[in-house]
Amino acid sequence: MKPAIGLLAALAASIGGAAAFDVNCNSNYASYYGQNSARNQKALGEYCKDATEDVIVLAFMNGFPNILLNFANACETTFEGSSLLHCPDMAKDIKYCQSQGKAVILSMGGASGAYGFSGDSDAIAFADTVWNMFFKGKAEQRPFDDAVLDGIDLDIEGGSGAGYPAFINQLRTHFASDSSKKYYIAAAPQCPFPDSYLGTTLNSAWFDMVYVQFYNNYCGVNAYPTWFNFGDWDNWAKTKSINKDVKVFIGVPGSPSAASSGYVDGATLTSIYNSVRSKYSSLGGIMTWDCAIFNLDVYLDLNLYKLGTVQHNQYFHHHQYHYTQGCNGQKFAICNSGSWYTGSCPPGTSCYLNGNAAVCDWPNGRSTDACAVSGGGAALSKRQDFAKVSLITRPNLRPKPANAKGSRPTRVEFVAGDIVDNKYSMVVKIQSNKSAFTGNWSIAFTLPDGQTVDSTSRGAASTGDKSVTIKSDPSSEEAKNMAAIFKITGTFTGNYALPDT
Repeated sequence: MKPAIGLLAALAASIGGAAAFDVNCNSNYASYYGQNSARNQKALGEYCKDATEDVIVLAFMNGFPNILLNFANACETTFEGSSLLHCPDMAKDIKYCQSQGKAVILSMGGASGAYGFSGDSDAIAFADTVWNMFFKGKAEQRPFDDAVLDGIDLDIEGGSGAGYPAFINQLRTHFASDSSKKYYIAAAPQCPFPDSYLGTTLNSAWFDMVYVQFYNNYCGVNAYPTWFNFGDWDNWAKTKSINKDVKVFIGVPGSPSAASSGYVDGATLTSIYNSVRSKYSSLGGIMTWDCAIFNLDVYLDLNLYKLGTVQHNQYFHHHQYHYTQGCNGQKFAICNSGSWYTGSCPPGTSCYLNGNAAVCDWPNGRSTDACAVSGGGAALSKRQDFAKVSLITRPNLRPKPANAKGSRPTRVEFVAGDIVDNKYSMVVKIQSNKSAFTGNWSIAFTLPDGQTVDSTSRGAASTGDKSVTIKSDPSSEEAKNMAAIFKITGTFTGNYALPDT
């Protein structure tokens, strides 16, 4: 799966048939499979017919050390007398994917489920179990029969950080006992550095790949270049990581509906990728969430690019619009389909180029470049209306933690998302620092002056003078979760600020 088919179009031609996955490349593509996000998930083997796929991450083992597997419609059968999934069809597809040069790894964790270790001894014992059930060991019940996976991914979004380094070290001891193949350890931290749940583990255990989730956060690809923080992760890779050759992936949602925030179109993602590749040697490629939802995405219409090389796109032959954007101090200009749209930024702000967009923002110490231009007449994207300048007034994009009431250690974060004119969208994240919680949750906060909430993507919101309370709908949140992520939208006057908590 490719975040923009355009990013990978020529990769298939370059690798030919079943070229083996090379972890040292900076043009690899990893995608998650198993959660049927778009309700049209195909058999695993169907996604491996694409020659540009490199890594398939099976999601999830969302319960451990008491093993719970969930692959949605991909596997719904269990061993007789057991709740453990038995997936013979997936086993066949795993072998097929591997025959096509793909690495297939199993992801542990996720937002839903109940997982975590009590300590090192618990983690070490579970590493032995995982080796026996999914790799070259032996177990009476193996979910994928005799298929041998290529590695493990840690997508830890809740609970404590206890035991994970010991788990990895023990698993790598088993890996070293089998010289017949290469095994991989991966992780999927969120982009704020250091990651709240994996930060210590990332500094003390071996990782081959890190799929940083540059979405649902202030530092996502949609915040490029102002808050996008790949540089922090590159610095970690070179100075803190045990494996100084670890590869860092740009993790993105495969469509607007795949995440609360962080989606960008194919052309924008290609521009970001090329910029990162030119600056940071730790880049490993792109990760997308997830296979099913990605294949419904408009990226299928944006078949523009190979990695780093602009390709001709027949789709746009009769649909392309040419536009150029420029900034000069407080002034901006956008040429769209032969017509110029000009204007001035609000007092105190200046014009900056943010990817392919001209944005009015507060300087925050940045200098302005006179006559900076993006586009140069190139066909940057499909447009059917005039480009619109976002008027951003003092956005506070840093996460703001809040303490949960009661004895459960929990963290709540408000993360500003898109701000256009006087409208905002904000990602709210509730995460358990200890164990999974049920579908019953609520969050209350006070809004700054001039702000209102008009909708929420999850639960029901009630508002007072300045207070807002959002309660979950238990009927739609039956499973235990390690985290709840949702979006609220509203309007504001004056300067935007995150809610008081």
